[in-house]
Amino acid sequence: MPIPDSTLGQWSHHHAATASVQAHTAIRDALVRQGLPVHEMFLQGSYKSDTNLRRDSDVDLVVQLDERLRPRVAALTGPQLQDNESHKLAYGRWQSFRRLVLAALRARFGQAVTPGRKSLKIARGPIPAAADVVVTLKCGNGIALYIPDEHRWAVSYPQQHHSKGARKERGTGGRYKRATRMFKAARNHLIDSNALAKGTAPSYFVECLLYNVPNGLFRSSLGETYVEVVNWLWAAELADFTCQNQLVDLFGSSKDQWSVDKARAFIQALARLWNES
Repeated sequence: MPIPDSTLGQWSHHHAATASVQAHTAIRDALVRQGLPVHEMFLQGSYKSDTNLRRDSDVDLVVQLDERLRPRVAALTGPQLQDNESHKLAYGRWQSFRRLVLAALRARFGQAVTPGRKSLKIARGPIPAAADVVVTLKCGNGIALYIPDEHRWAVSYPQQHHSKGARKERGTGGRYKRATRMFKAARNHLIDSNALAKGTAPSYFVECLLYNVPNGLFRSSLGETYVEVVNWLWAAELADFTCQNQLVDLFGSSKDQWSVDKARAFIQALARLWNES
């Protein structure tokens, strides 16, 4: 028995992001008031892409210093990275800038601000929605941040991710983002019902997975879209998929990539959910 249309409609619904807008504005204001040497600030993630759900509505703001890290340096690992003079210079400036951003945020939001693995996290309370502030440098056509515990630079391409997603939305007649919300909500339902382990299908990877689905399978009917997409993914060669930015492979051994096994587990869980509802 298929999932009811009413449920799919609820899952795909785009909720107003009033709290996220207010949080985003407050963070920008806090940084601007401190007069930090910010080159650029822009949103990334599901809030920026309109694929966020009510329960997953954190703000993700990139704060960029006007400093460039060479891609070849970002690709280095181990002693080659630690001994590289360009890395040392870039890391020193990035670390100093991150400390300034942390101090500015704490001056406004107090102990609600804590350092995380990749971002400075602001808990909901002093702002109406939780937020991640990502401190970065330029790196080629992307952005880079250093992960001290892993002794490496992480490079991403959020602006390309957003522009490719907007093109996909046009190419599907406005059906891509609602389908993405539907499948993210289905993922949440599976986790809540203990049918899928938490962490198996992070939102970014779900969005990239769906980006690889042919435009014609995003139908006017949400039920048809669910079936067509899951059936296509079931038979697809996942290892060939790229991230939505079309610059990085979706699957691989990097800590910033997904595993095919986890993607398969997600697809299988989606199929069971449809068949057993």
